[in-house]
Amino acid sequence: MSITVHAWLHIGHITGFVAWVAGMLATLYLLRVHAMVEGPARDVCARQEGRTAMIMDLGATLALVCGFWMAFGTTPSAFKTGGWLHVKLTIVALTLFAIHGFTRAQVKRFRNGNVKELPRALPYVVMLAAAAVIILGAHPTLLRK
Repeated sequence: MSITVHAWLHIGHITGFVAWVAGMLATLYLLRVHAMVEGPARDVCARQEGRTAMIMDLGATLALVCGFWMAFGTTPSAFKTGGWLHVKLTIVALTLFAIHGFTRAQVKRFRNGNVKELPRALPYVVMLAAAAVIILGAHPTLLRK
């Protein structure tokens, strides 16, 4: 893989990750507001939740495509250069994917009128997981051979 392609993949991966986390946080906060309002405001919240959830979906797709392309596009693959990638992907799978799916399910439920308050800790869990992923990805020697 050329250095230019790798740089563009890295930019795409970071941009996608930022959009993913930002979209997820925005959607979670909108869902919290949605549970507090009544009447026409709920329709407005439902429309906006759909829009921010789409940003979350597009960001996740871009981050995953670019990330896996970088991981499998090098020799040796990034999976053989240390435990950092395994730990990073575990955090992503157990927290970000799980909360992403939960958020998407809540958007659908809220749109259909099944509104209930979400746990207050979810955005903080997302931020902690994102910070851990950033540290693992950005630190040049952490958990690497």
